[in-house]
Amino acid sequence: MIRSRAAFADENTVRALLESLDRECSAYCLLGGYEALPAALRSDIDFMVGREDFKRLPRILSSFAREVGFRLVRSIEHETTACSYALARSRPDQVLFLHPDACSDYRRANRTWLRPEAVLARRRRHTNGFWIPAAADAFVYYLIKRIEKLSLEEQHAQQLTRLFFEDEQGCAEALAQRLTAASAQLVLQAARSGDWRPVGETIHELRKELLARASTDSLRTKLEEWMRLIRRALQPTGLCVAILGPDGSGKSSLVEQYLSALGQAFRQNAYFHLRPRLLRGSAAGQAINTDPHGQKPRGALASTAKLLYLWADYLLGYCLRVRPLLMRSTLVVFDRYYHDLLIDARRFRYGGPRWLARLAAALIPMPDLILVLDAPGAVLQARKQEVSAEESARQAEAYRALANSAVLRGRAVLVDASRPLDELVYQCANQTLALLEKRAAKRLHLI
Repeated sequence: MIRSRAAFADENTVRALLESLDRECSAYCLLGGYEALPAALRSDIDFMVGREDFKRLPRILSSFAREVGFRLVRSIEHETTACSYALARSRPDQVLFLHPDACSDYRRANRTWLRPEAVLARRRRHTNGFWIPAAADAFVYYLIKRIEKLSLEEQHAQQLTRLFFEDEQGCAEALAQRLTAASAQLVLQAARSGDWRPVGETIHELRKELLARASTDSLRTKLEEWMRLIRRALQPTGLCVAILGPDGSGKSSLVEQYLSALGQAFRQNAYFHLRPRLLRGSAAGQAINTDPHGQKPRGALASTAKLLYLWADYLLGYCLRVRPLLMRSTLVVFDRYYHDLLIDARRFRYGGPRWLARLAAALIPMPDLILVLDAPGAVLQARKQEVSAEESARQAEAYRALANSAVLRGRAVLVDASRPLDELVYQCANQTLALLEKRAAKRLHLI
C-alpha cells in the first residue's frame, strides 16, 4: 500500500477560512460536522450563507485561497442553491485540500427544506469561535439529510439525540411541521430513548412522507434545475489526463502516486491503459510486453483495419465511458494514449501509411491535459533496456517534439522524468492544479 499523497488542510487554514467567512459575508453558519473544528478536519465544511453572499462566494474563496497559498481548483453546482468547492495546495510530499460546501437555501430531492433568512437569524456562537445553527435547525438539517439518503447509522442516531436534548420543544415543533402526528411521535420517542431502530425500519416510508408534505418546486426553480443539469453536461467537472513518454520514463510508477495526490480534487478516479477498451481486444493486447519491437509489423491492409479499430474504440469509448465519468466529476487517467503510435509504430505493429495514422489522431477525442515525461536516453536505458540505446534516444527526442507540436498546443506539458519519483509527482500535480485553477476561474467568471 502506498502512502497517501493527499491530506486535509491544517487547523490554521481552517480557522482562517472561518474568519474569512465571518469577515466577508453578512452572516454564515456551519450546518454539520463541526464538533472537532477547527483542530481536526475530516471531510467537507458544510455551511449556509444568504443568497447575495452565495453569489459572491467564488470571489471570496478565490481571494482567500491566494491569501493562504492555495488554489481554487474546482466547483460543483450540485443543487441550484448549493456548490461544492475544492481548494488545493501542492507540497513536495503531499497535496493539501480544503472543501467548502456552501448553500443558501438548503435543498435536497428538488425540495427546499431550510431557508437562510430563518436559519441565520437563529444561529449561535460555538465555543470554538464559529457560527452554528440553533439546535432545532441543526436537528432538522441532519434528520432530513439522513432520511433522504436512506442511511441512519449509530453515529447518526447519537448526533440526533444530542441535538434533540439541546432544544426538545424546538425539535418537536420542527417535526410537527414536516411529518404527520404519528411519524413525528415515532421520531420523538426515538430521540428521547436513544433507540432509533424503529425510525431506521420505517425510513423508506418516512422519506416518502417528507417528500409528499414538502412544497414542490416552482416552474422557475424547475427551469433553473434543468439549466444546472445542462451546464453539468456541457462543462463536465472531471478531468481527462494522458501520461505519455518513452520506455523507462516512469509512467507506471507515476500513475498510482498521481491518482493518490489528486484524488481529493474529484469525486472518484478512473484508470485506463492506452485506450477506453469499450471494444474488446485480445488477451495478448492487454499483457505486459517485455519485447515491444520483437514482432514484425502488420501489412498495410491489416494495419489499416487495426487503426480503424483503435479509432472506433477511442471515439465510442469516450462517448460511452469517458464522458459520463467526466460528468460525474471523475479524474480519468490514461497510461499511454493513441499518440504513442505516432512515435513508436513498431510497438503497435503498425505498417500502414503514416499520413493515415496522423489523420486518425486528428479525429479522436483529446485529453484535457497530456503530461509528456522527458528524460535523457542514458537515464531511460538505466531504468529499462527493452529497446536499444539508439531507440531510447530517438523516442525521447520524438516525445519532446510531440509535446511542443501544434497538434498538442495548449494541452501538452513537458515534465522532467529524470528526477526522483517524489519530485516527478510534485511537478505533475502542480501542472494539473494550475490547469484546474485556470479552468475554475473561467467557469466562475473570475477572469
